[in-house]
Amino acid sequence: GEYHQEITKDLLGDGIFAVDGQKWRHQRKVASYEFSTKVLRDFSSVIFWRNAAVLALKISDNAEADRPMDMH
Repeated sequence: GEYHQEITKDLLGDGIFAVDGQKWRHQRKVASYEFSTKVLRDFSSVIFWRNAAVLALKISDNAEADRPMDMH
């Protein structure tokens, strides 16, 4: 409601977490494109492969140096 919007306006502005009604619907619609299944899948895929490459390099370096490696 207006009371909470007034209290949080300096911190949250007119974003999705601080507005109601039509402003909220508009913010949610805009944000929904960034949280679509395809966008999340593509993002998580990039992060997975980046981290997998880092892990593979660390395992390879430790194997070449004949060093043990904690895998927990």
